[in-house]
Amino acid sequence: MLSAKVTSNLPLVKKRFNKFFKRFPNIVTKGLEQAGVQLKEIIIDRTDRGLDFNKRKFVPYSPSYAEEKGKTTVNLQDTNRMLQSIDSKLKSKNKVQVFFRSQTQAKKALFHQKGLGKLPERKFFAYNFKTEKLIRRTFEDFMKKEIKRLKIWVREKILQATLLPQFQT
Repeated sequence: MLSAKVTSNLPLVKKRFNKFFKRFPNIVTKGLEQAGVQLKEIIIDRTDRGLDFNKRKFVPYSPSYAEEKGKTTVNLQDTNRMLQSIDSKLKSKNKVQVFFRSQTQAKKALFHQKGLGKLPERKFFAYNFKTEKLIRRTFEDFMKKEIKRLKIWVREKILQATLLPQFQT
C-alpha cells in the first residue's frame, strides 16, 4: 500500500515574493544614489577641464589674476575647497540632490555661476540634455541588471519552495 502526504508551500512562496518586493525599493534607492554620485563626478571632472555645463571653455581669468596665480586654465580651483564641497544625497524615494556641504562654498559657487561681484559668469553647476540622457541610461541599465538578478533569485527560491512537498511511503 502506498500513501502520500502533500504539504502546501503557499506560505513559503508568498513569503519569498514579499521579500522580492521589499528589496525592490532598495534597488531604486541605490540606483538614485549612484545617479547623484555620477552627476557630481561629471560636474567636477568637467569643471576641472575648464568647461561649463555645455562643454564650452570658461571665460578666461583676467591677465592680472592669471599672472598672480601662475595659471591660465580656468578650472575654478584656487584652493579646491569649493569643488570638494560638492556632494549628493537621496532627497526622497524618487529624487536625488547634488549640493554643496558648506554654505561658504555654496555662496562662492553662486558668485561663479551667476557672475556676481567682479567675477564673470561661469556656469559649471548644471547639466545639459546629453548629461541627463547619459545618467538616465546608466540608471536604467543598473535597474535592468538588478531586476534581472532579483528575478533569477526569486525563480530559484520558488523552485526550491515547490520542491519541498514531502512524500511518504
